[in-house]
Amino acid sequence: MEEHTTSETVTAVLKWFNQPKGFGFVIPENEEIDAFIHITTLQRADIQGLSEGATLLCEIQRGNKGALVTNVIEVIDDGLSNDIQNNIQQKKSEECYELSGKIKWYKQDKGFGFITPDDGMKDIFIHKTCLERHGLDDLQPEQRVSMIVKDVEKGREVISFTLSN
Repeated sequence: MEEHTTSETVTAVLKWFNQPKGFGFVIPENEEIDAFIHITTLQRADIQGLSEGATLLCEIQRGNKGALVTNVIEVIDDGLSNDIQNNIQQKKSEECYELSGKIKWYKQDKGFGFITPDDGMKDIFIHKTCLERHGLDDLQPEQRVSMIVKDVEKGREVISFTLSN
């Protein structure tokens, strides 16, 4: 069976990229889909790495198997700084806010977990890419954290954090 594909040039924001595994996903502007991006696509564009939130002008091919970034034309915005302190300062804005809480659970094999916030509201999602930016690969239940949080479609998500004693 032959696969039907279409291709277009779009602006997209990097959702996450796992450097060791060599792949990630971008979200094309004005769409609610994820498009797969492979490290070889970045290498062809002479891009050594990207930070979460980077904005790209890229070509995306859409087919029966989903959306795929086939070419990066330009990096419009680098996204977050790799320096954690700069990252925290950059994210402190009206859409992000500080909270504290404790780790409810984190599943290393699934790459995500939840934190129970001290504000008594719903648990806050934390993704493995947030841990990777801090050089961690796991969290333990009951650990206290101070975090920068943003509101997302399904609730709240941790952008940055520090472990408390």
